[in-house]
Amino acid sequence: MKRGKTFLIAGIVLAVILLGITAAALLRRPAREAQPTPVFVERLTPAMDPAKAQAAAAKAPRDAAAQKQLGDALLAKRRFDEAAVAYRASLAIDPNQSTAWSALGEALMQTTRSNDTNLPPEAGDAFRKALALDPRDARARFYFAMEKDFNGQHDEAIGDWIALLRQVPAGSDADEAIRSALAASIKRNIQLIRQAADEAGRAQPRYKSRS
Repeated sequence: MKRGKTFLIAGIVLAVILLGITAAALLRRPAREAQPTPVFVERLTPAMDPAKAQAAAAKAPRDAAAQKQLGDALLAKRRFDEAAVAYRASLAIDPNQSTAWSALGEALMQTTRSNDTNLPPEAGDAFRKALALDPRDARARFYFAMEKDFNGQHDEAIGDWIALLRQVPAGSDADEAIRSALAASIKRNIQLIRQAADEAGRAQPRYKSRS
């Protein structure tokens, strides 16, 4: 009887090991379902009203800050195409603005379609320029973590997002976007683990008791 229990325990341990191996393989598969692009509007103060920002930008067409402020106001209202135009105008005047580059990348994320799990090329370029100017740029790091997640690098993406949570203000748009992305990734991982458990169950040898 003791010997039978020993075999039973060994079988369970083996099944758990097989499940872990299968789950690890599945977790590295790229996510195939199209996912909505989260909005990561990073601002520490309320954005200006778009009409007022438009008037200010019109009065100072060669002022990079005024054009960026217009972009921020439009981005906050989810007017992504118009925001991208304003950010490009700002960057044409002063290309050394990390937050303008990452904000442009965000606007392009919302308006540019990608046929695969990578970031749209122009958005990726904008984020890389932002990080070249400021390696701590939270918005660019957020989207590159999202790219990792969609390409199956779930552990790395989750680690990047958790690191970002230590940087962004609690309760901000950035904080909400990161937590939403984490929740979506965890949900996908749970589905993959369930699938792994089902696959392991189908391959699992059946225990036969010895009478």
